[in-house]
Amino acid sequence: MTGAADLVSGNGSQPGQTARGMRNMGRLVKAALRLIWAAGRRDFVIVMVMDLLQGLGFFVLIRQAQQMLSGLIAINAGKDAPGLALDIVIFMFANMLGVVTQAVIANRKVVLSELTGIYVCGEVLKVACLAELADFDDSRFHDRLQRAATSAQTRPSRMVQSLVTIGQTVVALISIWFALLTVQWVLALCVALVVVPIWYGGTRGGDQYFGFVRKTTSTDRSRTYLFGLLTMRDPAKEIRAFNLADHLSQTWHTLMNQRLDLLRTTLKKRFRWSVISSVGSSVVIALASVVLVELNRWHVLTLAQTATAAGALLLFSQKVFDSMALTNDFFESAPLMGDLDEFLALQPALIRNREGERLAGGFEDIELDDVSFTYHGAERRAIDEVSLKIRAGQVVALVGENGSGKTTLAKLLAGLYSPQTGAIRVDGTDLSTVDLDSWRESVAVLFQDFIRYALTAEENIRLGAVSEDTDFDQVRAAAIAAGADEFLSRLPDGYRTILSPQFGSGQDLSLGQWQRVALARAFLRDAPLVILDEPTASLDARAERALFDSVRDLYRNRTVLLISHRFATVWTADHIVVLRDGKIIEQGSHTALMAADGLYAELFAIQASVFTETDLDDTDHYADAGEDGVGLGAGRGITPHAQ
Repeated sequence: MTGAADLVSGNGSQPGQTARGMRNMGRLVKAALRLIWAAGRRDFVIVMVMDLLQGLGFFVLIRQAQQMLSGLIAINAGKDAPGLALDIVIFMFANMLGVVTQAVIANRKVVLSELTGIYVCGEVLKVACLAELADFDDSRFHDRLQRAATSAQTRPSRMVQSLVTIGQTVVALISIWFALLTVQWVLALCVALVVVPIWYGGTRGGDQYFGFVRKTTSTDRSRTYLFGLLTMRDPAKEIRAFNLADHLSQTWHTLMNQRLDLLRTTLKKRFRWSVISSVGSSVVIALASVVLVELNRWHVLTLAQTATAAGALLLFSQKVFDSMALTNDFFESAPLMGDLDEFLALQPALIRNREGERLAGGFEDIELDDVSFTYHGAERRAIDEVSLKIRAGQVVALVGENGSGKTTLAKLLAGLYSPQTGAIRVDGTDLSTVDLDSWRESVAVLFQDFIRYALTAEENIRLGAVSEDTDFDQVRAAAIAAGADEFLSRLPDGYRTILSPQFGSGQDLSLGQWQRVALARAFLRDAPLVILDEPTASLDARAERALFDSVRDLYRNRTVLLISHRFATVWTADHIVVLRDGKIIEQGSHTALMAADGLYAELFAIQASVFTETDLDDTDHYADAGEDGVGLGAGRGITPHAQ
C-alpha cells in the first residue's frame, strides 16, 4: 500500500517547484479560494456581494463628485444647476452604502476566518489520521505535517483577512479606475501601471518567506520538542533528577538564535523587495499626478474634471498604500497555503488504501508467508523472511532478546505496518487487499508504551471499544478482570475521576495501576485476536500471577499473541516462537524447546537461575497453581531444576 510518506517525494513542493509556483500565483489564489468556499460559501458570497456594492458606491461617489463640482461651478458663474440637489442626495446615498457594506464585510470576515480555520484544521487532521504508522517514521512526512499543522492554525485566518480586504481594495480600485476612465483615459492608463511593482515585489517577498519556512521546519520541530520537554509534567522528574534543565534550555536557545539569524537574513531580502514595491507604486502615482497637471494646463480637462480626477487619484493612492501590508501578507501566505493544499491533496490516495474488502470478525487461522519488514532509514531488516501459522484459539508467545523483532511482528499482525515482501493472510485473504480499519477492529492491542489519557477512569477504559455501545457495567467488568476496580473505586469521584493532576481535581496513578487500566481497555474490546506486549511489565509478582491465572478464561475462544521477557508468563503457551535478529530460530511447546537445548532453553535457564523454590514460596509466586496448568503462567514454579 502507498502511504503518505511514499507520496511526499512525488507530490511535495521541491525548491524548483516553489519558484514555478510563485510565477503561477493564480493557482495558489485558486487553492485559497477553494478552501474558503468549502469552509463558508454563504458568508463568502455575502462578502463578495458587499464588495461589489461597495465598489459601485465608489464609482457613484466619484461620478457624483464631478457632477456636484460642475453644478457648483455653474452656480458661481451665474448659471442654473437644476440637478444639483439630486446629485447631493445620490452622493449621500453612495456614501451610506459604503459605510453599511463595510460594517457587513467586517462582521462576516471574522466569521469566515473562523470557519476557514476550523475547516482547514479538520482537513489536516483527516490526512494525519489516514496516514499509516510507517508515515510517522519518515521525517519528510513530519516536516510536511508540521508545516501543514502550523499553516492550518494561523494562515487560513490571515489569508481570509488579507484576501477579503484585497478583494475590497481591488473592487474599489477597479471602480476608481473606471471612474478615471470616464474622465480621461490617459490617467486611467497611467494608474494601471501601479499593479506591476506591487505584484512583483509582493511575490518575491512571499517567495523569500516561504523559503525561510521550508528551511526552518525541521529545526522548528526540534525546538518545539525541547520546549515541551521543559514545560510538560511527564519529563519533569527525569530532567530534574539529571539536572538537564540548563543544558536543554541552552540547546533550545541555540536553535532559536539560529532561527533568528536566518529570519534576519530573510527579512533583509523581503525589505528590499518591499521598498521596490512601495517606491515603484509611488513613482506611478506621481507620474499620474504630473499627467493630470499637464492635462489641466493644456485645457484637456475642465476644472471640475481636474478636481474630480485629483480626488480620485488621492483615493486611489490611499487604497494602494493601505493595501500594501495586506498584499505582502497575502503573497507571504499564498505559497504556504499552496503547500497546505498539496498536503491535503494526499487524502484521496490515502483513502484508496482503505477501500479494500472488509473482513468479518472471526477467523480460523492467520498465516505469515516469508514476511520481511525494514523500518524507514534502517539498514537491517526488523523482520526477515518470517513464516508462521497461528490457529484460532491458540495462545502464542513471542520471546527473544531485545531488538529481536517481537514488537515489530506484533505491529505487522495488528495491521499497523504492511510487509515490504511476503504476505500476511487471514483465512487465505491477503491483508494488503483489505480495508485495514476492518481488520484493526478485530484486534485488541496492549503495547508496553501504552498511552495514559488525561481523561476520566471510565473514559480511559471505554476507549478500548469506542465503536461499540458499552455500558458502565461492562467497563467495570473489564476493570475487575484487570484488577483495577479496587483502586479506581476508591478515587475521589470513582470512575469519573480524571486520571491526571493537570486538570481540576484529577488524580495520577502509579505505573502499575496505569498498566491495569490499559489492560482493562484491552479486555473491553471484543476482538478475536488479542495482542499483549509485555502486559505485566509494571506489575508485581502477585498481580502478574492473578492476571495470567485468568487470561484463558478472559480470552476463551480468542487468539492471544503474548510478548514477554518473563518466561514464567509464557511457558504454558500453546506455541512459543523464538526470534533473533528478526528471524524465527525456534518454535514449539515449552517442553520441546527445552529438549532442543537452544536459545530458549538458555534464556529460560538464565532467568530460572535467580530463583529458588523457597524464594517462590515466600513470595507466593505461582504457589497455588494446579497441576493441569490452567492459567497462562500458572503451575509449577520456576527453579533451576524446572526441567
